[in-house]
Amino acid sequence: MKNIITMLAGVCILLLVSCSKTGDTGPAGPAGTANVMYSNWVDTSPWMHSSTSVGVGKKTYYFDLAAQQVTQAIIDGGTVLVYMKFVSDPDGAGIAKMLPSIYYNIGGADTQYRFQYGLFVNKIRVICDIIPGGSPANNNKIRYIVIPGGVPGARMASYDYKKMSYEEVCKLLQVPL
Repeated sequence: MKNIITMLAGVCILLLVSCSKTGDTGPAGPAGTANVMYSNWVDTSPWMHSSTSVGVGKKTYYFDLAAQQVTQAIIDGGTVLVYMKFVSDPDGAGIAKMLPSIYYNIGGADTQYRFQYGLFVNKIRVICDIIPGGSPANNNKIRYIVIPGGVPGARMASYDYKKMSYEEVCKLLQVPL
C-alpha cells in the first residue's frame, strides 16, 4: 500500500513539473472571415446594349463592374456573391437581392427583367435581358462579396448563401450593410 501511495505521489509531481505555458505553435486553422472582400454599393451606369446576345422579343444589356478582388484563383476556387438593389422592384425599392434575379415591371406584368452575371479576371459583368424590350434603370445599385476558397471542408463551405437573406450573409461574414 505504501508503494502505491509513493508511486501516485511521484506521478502527480511529474505531471505538475512537466506542465508549461509555452510550446510549439500548432498548425494554421481554416480561413476565416478576415479574408472576405466586398465592394461599396455603386450605380449600374452605364448599361451597354449587347450586340452578341440577341433574340426575338428581347433586348440585352450589360454593365461591367471593376472588381480587382476577382482573380483567377477566386474564379476557380472561391465564391462571389452579387447583390442588386432595384429602384422599381415590386417587392419594394431598395431591397438587396442576390443575382440571378427576375422581376416584372411595376404597373403591369408585361415586361420581365432577368438579371444575371459572369465572372472575369478583375471584372464582373452584369447582364440584363428585358422581355419584350426596354432598358434597365441606371440608378439600380450593385455590390459584390468575394469569399476566397479555403481549406476543404472548412466551416464556411457548409453555408448555402442562396438560401440566406442579404442581411444574414452580411452578419455571417461580418460585412457592413
